[in-house]
Amino acid sequence: MSATSAVEKGVQDLYTKGYTVFERVWSDAEVEMLRGRLVARWQELGKPALYVIPPVSLAEDVMTGPAGLTLRRLALREPDLVPLLYKPQVIETLRRFLGPRMRLELVAGAISDKTRPFFDWHVHIDGVDDAYYDYKRPYPIYSKPERVVHLLYLDDIGDETGELLVLPRKIDDPPPPPYNQTLEEWPGQVEVRCPRGSVVLLEQCTWHAVRRMRGNGVRCFIGSYFIADGVKMAPIADGELANWDGEDELFRSLVRP
Repeated sequence: MSATSAVEKGVQDLYTKGYTVFERVWSDAEVEMLRGRLVARWQELGKPALYVIPPVSLAEDVMTGPAGLTLRRLALREPDLVPLLYKPQVIETLRRFLGPRMRLELVAGAISDKTRPFFDWHVHIDGVDDAYYDYKRPYPIYSKPERVVHLLYLDDIGDETGELLVLPRKIDDPPPPPYNQTLEEWPGQVEVRCPRGSVVLLEQCTWHAVRRMRGNGVRCFIGSYFIADGVKMAPIADGELANWDGEDELFRSLVRP
């Protein structure tokens, strides 16, 4: 599939299914560098537990909790990784969906292992989880796309590492959960399996969950939030991104549109 066709398919998928997948967009060498840096940071911290309730802050930009270890401000802490974080065809898809002046509001690395149980069904409306609203989240109706989650997987996603489960939805479908969020199977769900170096884009109202990792070792990904022009930034957005002053033109266009 040509890059143009992949972009068109990606935009159509986001409108009609709420998600799209770009497989193997990152090379093995790029994946190794990104993954190696995340794992090295975890090791430097003394290999803390990757599943903790309630969450614990380990440093100004590091937290471990129910989702695993989260390394925030990745672009600022690891500036040499910036040119590896995003790919032009994926960014073009986001611009076609969110608008030409969409921007990056958060980029973070994440590490988990098989100690993390099934990760319940959730959405990223407003860029925060249900706990932020004391599990009484409002579900507004959106007339146009506002936020997309960009999940760059640095490990194969499948049986050993835990599949990503997604419930397809059209952009104007009602956003409240159709079933109990703690159920490990939802009618109509899709199992997303993809090789490392792939990216999954999720519209903010798309319900998704993650199965428990079955194998040993750790599972790594880099997650980012992109928002349309004029949309209120998430409470967890990285306000320091606007101060980034590196040389990568693509990244610059994302933090200073």
